[in-house]
Amino acid sequence: MNREFLEQHNLMIFDLDGTLYEGREHFRLHTNNLKANLDESEQEQFENLYTDVLNGNHPLQIGKVYDGKRDLIWTWDPFTAQLTEAHDWNGEKINVTDAPNAIPASDFDFMNWVPIGDGWWTPYAIARHFGISPEVIQASYVQTKDQMSNEKGFLQRTPGLKEYLESIVNDYTLIVCTNSDEVDAQRLLDFLGLEQYFTELIPSAQKPVYTKTIFEDVLHRFQVKPENAVSIGDNFMNEIAPALQLGMSAMWLTDAQIKPVDDDRLVLVDTLAQS
Repeated sequence: MNREFLEQHNLMIFDLDGTLYEGREHFRLHTNNLKANLDESEQEQFENLYTDVLNGNHPLQIGKVYDGKRDLIWTWDPFTAQLTEAHDWNGEKINVTDAPNAIPASDFDFMNWVPIGDGWWTPYAIARHFGISPEVIQASYVQTKDQMSNEKGFLQRTPGLKEYLESIVNDYTLIVCTNSDEVDAQRLLDFLGLEQYFTELIPSAQKPVYTKTIFEDVLHRFQVKPENAVSIGDNFMNEIAPALQLGMSAMWLTDAQIKPVDDDRLVLVDTLAQS
C-alpha cells in the first residue's frame, strides 16, 4: 500500500470485491470451472491460452475489450473511448470495417462488448472463444462465488488494512462503491470487520456503465474537487479508467504485466496490505 499517495486525497472511494480482501486464487477456480465444460483436448488449449495471457504473451490483457460478435480483441483508449485496433486469437492485427470507432463505457453490454477489467474477464473471453455460452459462464461464476464463501482460503483479510482505516477514518471521507447488492456487501464488510470505517456504502453500482455518474455525484455531495479524490480498485474498467477520465487519481490493485496507460495519477500496487 502506498500510504503517502492515498493520503494526498481527501476522499477515497474503495471497490469491495477483489480490493478489500486478499488473494486471486478465485480466478483460477473460475477458470477450472469453465474448463470443465470442454473436452480434454480443448481444456488443454484453454489452459495454454490462459497461461499466455497471464504471462503477457497474448493480446487479451486487462484494459482491452472483447468483441463477442466478431470474436476479436480490441485495444481501447480509456480517455477517448476509441477502438484503435483489433487482433484475432493468434495475435494477428485484423482490419475491421463494420465496427464503431468508439465504445463509451455506457455501451458496454457484457455480451457483444465486454470490458476486460480484471481477472474474472480473461477466462470469460477465452470461454466465449471456445463457444461456451454466456449463460453457462454465468453459472460457473455463481458456482465459483459459492465455493469462495463455503471453502477456506478464498476470502482472506488484508493484513493491516483494518488498522490503517481506523487510523485515518476521522481525517478522510471513505466510501465503498460495489457492484454487489447491499445484502452481500454488508455481509462481506461484516466478515472483514470493516463496515464501521466507511461513511457510505453504494451497492449495486453497475460499474463501469454508471461509474462516472456515481463518482460525479459523490464529488458533488461531498464538495471535493476531482484532483482531491482517489479511486481504489482491482478492475481497470470499473474503477480506474473512469476516475482518470474525471481528473481523479487511482490506485489499481493488479498483477497485470502490461500497464494500459502511462499517467502520473495512476499507481499500481499488488495489495492494500501494510508493508
